[in-house]
Amino acid sequence: MLAVSSRLRSLLGRLPRVESPVWLLAVLVLACVLRLLHIGASSLWADEAFSWLVARQPAWAILAQRLEPILPPLYHFLLHFWIRLGESETVLRGFSALCGLLTVPVIYALGRELFTPATGLAAALLTAVLPFQVYFAQETRLYALVILLSALLLWGFARACEKASGWRWVVLGFLFALNLCAHYFTAFTLLVLHAFVLLKWPQDRRYWWGLLLADGVALVLWGPHAPSALAQTQQVATGFWLSTPSPLELVKTLVYLLFSHTTPVFLNPVALFMALSIITLVAWAGVRARGEARQRALLLLALVLAPNLIALVISWLAKPVYLDRSFSLVAPAYVLLLGWGLAHPPKGSPVRVLYGVLAVLIAISLGNYYLNPDPAKPPFREVGGGVREGWREGDVLFHLHDSTYLPLRYYAPGAESYLLNNDPEIWLPPYTWDWAGQRIQSLDEAIAGRERLWLVTADVQMSQELAERHRGIVERAARSYDCEDARVWYGVSLLLCDLREVDGE
Repeated sequence: MLAVSSRLRSLLGRLPRVESPVWLLAVLVLACVLRLLHIGASSLWADEAFSWLVARQPAWAILAQRLEPILPPLYHFLLHFWIRLGESETVLRGFSALCGLLTVPVIYALGRELFTPATGLAAALLTAVLPFQVYFAQETRLYALVILLSALLLWGFARACEKASGWRWVVLGFLFALNLCAHYFTAFTLLVLHAFVLLKWPQDRRYWWGLLLADGVALVLWGPHAPSALAQTQQVATGFWLSTPSPLELVKTLVYLLFSHTTPVFLNPVALFMALSIITLVAWAGVRARGEARQRALLLLALVLAPNLIALVISWLAKPVYLDRSFSLVAPAYVLLLGWGLAHPPKGSPVRVLYGVLAVLIAISLGNYYLNPDPAKPPFREVGGGVREGWREGDVLFHLHDSTYLPLRYYAPGAESYLLNNDPEIWLPPYTWDWAGQRIQSLDEAIAGRERLWLVTADVQMSQELAERHRGIVERAARSYDCEDARVWYGVSLLLCDLREVDGE
């Protein structure tokens, strides 16, 4: 036994030191594998298909906010140039995968800058393997880019605070503007960073002037976009599909930012307990720490919690704006805080055991994500394939909901398709459909002069009134025309009717 123990210590002693770049390279390889594994396996869902449609439009229209009614333009502007490489699912999602991969070394550098090399390595490892990070690095949406830019923003802030030189504040101002062009919730992060500077250096005018310089640069760069941002804010305030969040949303978000929705349902209580236990212990360790470590740990904790709390208050007092994945911008601060807790656990704390259980949950959740169908992404590739195989001249494809219309614009591009304009809670404003597709008022309008009808329905959350309206349209078609048995994929139903043989009506 002593001999085995001696050999193990000898073997561990030969491993590179934690400061060695070998470890970062190993983490990068792991991150790359996880982000590319099965990246094109699932179909594009509605939001991804909408990102694809926006990216195909002229660059000037994207920047002018003529297309996307809710989000800032930066992601779609960059995706517009990225899709010159191709438009397959793998290529479309590849931009997010690249952003997710680049986030790893930025987090590593941040951890070293704020704390220690061990913290940098631990935070980089968490960034590489957390299911939330992997999931959104494989989706054609803005969140991986938001995470990368948020990490760069924290890096720029740390560098500016380390040495208050003019050029560092200018770079920080550029990062302010860049982040605001990626996600408007960046404003909440900026409030925390400004408060930190004013509280830490209340008498040092160098930092005050530096912060004003950064704000000035951001205003010059982002200012022209401010009217569009205001218009989009009003669009969300007057009619958006979000509901008023409960006070428990903050707790759910802390779990979501680790696992997304990849954890098997029966393990959700365990994931909740683990996330809350770890963040509580790490936060308490931050409170008890001393000197710069304490200030930086508390700053990271504020960066994680404050945007969520501000959005909750706005949602309660004004209009709902709380959406869990929108807080991807706090993910860099979250993994840095957890990385610090992993690298420097307090003596006698059970946090090491909790991190061990967390590692098991991460492995199970990733396995569940890779091996099982994603319920958020129905098999539109198969649905589109069925339409393409059976399509004839004189056919028409009719959708009752935009959750099927948008993906089938991608998977069945040759089909003449229409979307029923009957959803009072539709999340895209009417002007969007001037370029995104064709909406009509009734089924009769779609089938006029046609020989066959392809009717697509989706099992999605909607009001009872709207669900009954959709059901009535399907029943009318089945009763009035010669229809085959509906072909059903997960969450999507496709009904083919011959319009030339009418039984009634």
